[in-house]
Amino acid sequence: MKNTALFLISLLVITACKTNTHRDIWITTSPSGNRFVEIDKTGETVIPNGRILTPAGKSIVVAPHPYGLTLSPDGNTAITANSGTSPLSITIIRDILSENPEVQQIPPGPATDKGVLASVFMGLAVSKDNSSVYVAGGQENKVFIFDLKTGEKKGFIDCSFQSGDEDYTHGYIGDLILSKDGKKLYAVDQIGFRMVIIDTETSTLEHNVPVGRYPFGICLSPDEKKVYVANVGMFQYKLIEGITKDNIAEKALKSPTFAYGSKEMQEGIDIDSLKIPGLGEMNSPKAFSVFTVNIEDPDHPKVIAKTKTGNLVGALVEGIPAVGGASPNSLVATNDYVFVTNGTNDNISVLSIEKDTVVNTIYLKPDERIKQFRGVIPFGLALSPDNQRLYVACSGINAVAVIDAQKLEVLGYIPTGWFPAKLEVSNDGEKLIVSNAKGFGSGPNGGESFNRGPEGSYIGSLMKGTVQILDIPSDEQLNDYTKKVISNNFNFEKASSEKFATRKNNPVPLYPGEKVSPIKHIVFISKENRTYDEVFGQVEKGKGDPMLARYGKGVSFRNGKKTASIENADVMVNHLKIANDFAISDNFYVDSDVSADGHRWLVNTYPNEWCETCTAASYGGNRSFEFNSKAPGVYAMNGAAGAIYPEDYNEAGSMWDHLERNEIDFYNFGFSIMFEPSIYEAKFKYQGNRHYINYPLPQPIWDRTSKEYPTYNTAIPDQFRIDQFKKEFTERWMNGQDSMPALMTVIIPNDHGAGDRPEAGYPFRESYMADNDLAVGRIVEFLSHTPYWENMLIVITEDDAQNGVDHVDAHRSVLMLVSPWVKRDYVSHVHYSFGSIFKTFWNILGLPYLNQYDAGANDLHDFFTNTSDLTPYKAIPVDARIFEPQKALDPFDENFDWKALEETPVMDNKEDMIRESKEQDEYRLENREKEK
Repeated sequence: MKNTALFLISLLVITACKTNTHRDIWITTSPSGNRFVEIDKTGETVIPNGRILTPAGKSIVVAPHPYGLTLSPDGNTAITANSGTSPLSITIIRDILSENPEVQQIPPGPATDKGVLASVFMGLAVSKDNSSVYVAGGQENKVFIFDLKTGEKKGFIDCSFQSGDEDYTHGYIGDLILSKDGKKLYAVDQIGFRMVIIDTETSTLEHNVPVGRYPFGICLSPDEKKVYVANVGMFQYKLIEGITKDNIAEKALKSPTFAYGSKEMQEGIDIDSLKIPGLGEMNSPKAFSVFTVNIEDPDHPKVIAKTKTGNLVGALVEGIPAVGGASPNSLVATNDYVFVTNGTNDNISVLSIEKDTVVNTIYLKPDERIKQFRGVIPFGLALSPDNQRLYVACSGINAVAVIDAQKLEVLGYIPTGWFPAKLEVSNDGEKLIVSNAKGFGSGPNGGESFNRGPEGSYIGSLMKGTVQILDIPSDEQLNDYTKKVISNNFNFEKASSEKFATRKNNPVPLYPGEKVSPIKHIVFISKENRTYDEVFGQVEKGKGDPMLARYGKGVSFRNGKKTASIENADVMVNHLKIANDFAISDNFYVDSDVSADGHRWLVNTYPNEWCETCTAASYGGNRSFEFNSKAPGVYAMNGAAGAIYPEDYNEAGSMWDHLERNEIDFYNFGFSIMFEPSIYEAKFKYQGNRHYINYPLPQPIWDRTSKEYPTYNTAIPDQFRIDQFKKEFTERWMNGQDSMPALMTVIIPNDHGAGDRPEAGYPFRESYMADNDLAVGRIVEFLSHTPYWENMLIVITEDDAQNGVDHVDAHRSVLMLVSPWVKRDYVSHVHYSFGSIFKTFWNILGLPYLNQYDAGANDLHDFFTNTSDLTPYKAIPVDARIFEPQKALDPFDENFDWKALEETPVMDNKEDMIRESKEQDEYRLENREKEK
């Protein structure tokens, strides 16, 4: 029986009145409607999640992901720290408040850094005399120094230190702040769990002060007697005791070692002669907290307070136990208060600067109709010069919150670019400067109208950031801005509106609990990294570019060495047949840029500021020092993982938590179990990878996940996965046994692609696409011949689109719906995102929405018809010239040469992505020449 209290909570959230009658219910949809993603820097930009950007003031384009921002003491120069999948850089914007600011990129353009900046992450400060800028060096464990006037590199300050038991050889320097006199620099070391104090006059490291887990933000008290450090982490992860670099292939474990929140997780456990260290308490003082460091005695800095902010893990928040921690991330201080943004709780903790305790909480709820849904993601903070106004970067709703810093009240919101991260106020208090990490989005990365610049077509290089300069608004203007922020993010209409009259007989309820759906079983299938155009660009009913359909019909290609080629081949034939037999979307976008955030989105977990920043940072360089590091947080930067980590957990958790607390039966084949780092070896065909770090598995899937279905590993054929799926499905849910669960998740990842392996049945990169295509065809065929087919919905999508090209937007991807209740040979043009998928799930299953992203999306009702067609699907074989299924499966007998399986690439290997991008460019140019 479903949790009635939680269901009523969801209705309260989507209603404007106290009664829950149909007439009073507000239906929240995407403001995009049927619009396609489009960048319009002078008008309305539609971004992939269906929201609108109308940034106030003017915007200056900078390099991707400007997660760091500072303003020089004279107020004339702004600097951003840009970290991500493109080359790491800083941007210097001189005469920032003038009509024509001067912009300098260091290093210039998308070229390699050539030793200028090997790593950069968020932290920035400018010397008192406006001559030098200090730049946090991330994994280099250094603070770099640049000449502010010329942009030339002047040197660096080494933050490494080793003495006795202290070993800070490795570090990840992040946010930093400079004393008023410019003589002391205070910075956090994210993986060293320390704050460093640097003497800028001698460029030497003075002190290492141990703080909490993954220190992220830092600020000074106005009297400079205290430093405050916000710790964004929950646990210190460790290597499993007994595993070494030499025995890892033999000793690594088949699955994660314990469930989140379990006794074993807290205390540790012994498995197969290995000792798995426990992670301790979820509400440890070191986790999700603010440390106060007294620096009155410069020779003996010491931690004097450890303050928990936001909601504790497990605490009841509006009837739901908090799954994730508060994620305190940024701080600013007045003479009375320290303000701390809690990224997961959508609130700001107010600490007494005298007592170092929380004395108040400011809640960020832009509209009463969605007040119980999290997703605002408060990040950077700034104070007006007179300390009367507090400005908060609300990354999730693309806005800046304006707060009365004396009354502690929210006054309104200002529209920004995509994902505002940090902000500054001009010296005269009249201008606000905002760094938007994702700017206006990527735009297209292929097609006739795409002008390929030196950065290429890879999505990570196209996600340019922006620096936004705007006038501080009057009260009246702020009121108008607030209305605009709300309408940019959410569209509200009453359920009684005539617009919804046509939905009376639609199988998808208008809202949870509106009626009972004929759909009882949902199968959610995730694939890897493809765009719409490269698969469906030739579909006549869709908005596609046939020239980009390199996995469509009649295409020609060659192998990596250019020694073999195929002409006029049909690659993903089952995808095209499913599009004809059932329905697809040509206006669906992944919210993610890469796999790391993609696999969070896939389980209805929106990435918080920690996930967004560390994902970009880990893609930009080496994320781990593995076995040779003593840094306690060395396993924090999780890179291209196919799982969610405790630091990622939203307040209400993921879809797994949502399903469990509402008592919905579910089962998992391969989702959310690929933690990184891990290893991929020959013997792992039943799991895909092996684990050697003590990461906890989300508790709800601990005993609801297949033990014989391999997760990501492109050297394992998708055909093997489908064989395993069919076997386990038949054993569990056929022949009168237990009934098929209401929701089932399945990963089929080989359309990620990998290098040519002709000896194993993969002579081309396209071979992996054909393998994936046949697997999708086979699973649809199998499911459509089961007794559950009459009440089934199969949803197929990708975790991200980064490997492909698309003429609409680099985020546009594959969305296929298969069901007796789906329209046949149909292309839906409604704007969809990941939130649309989950909103549809919850409407069908009668569950409340989980966050602002599913609550505010368009559901998928347009795909459906009120008359069922029970005709099953019949898979068709793929071109044997491209892929031979039996040849790929032959090695899986006892005589198999396991060496081939060692060649699987790391998920989202950046160099591989860029190489594929270049190959795509060559392919398109060749095709254009043929057309001519």
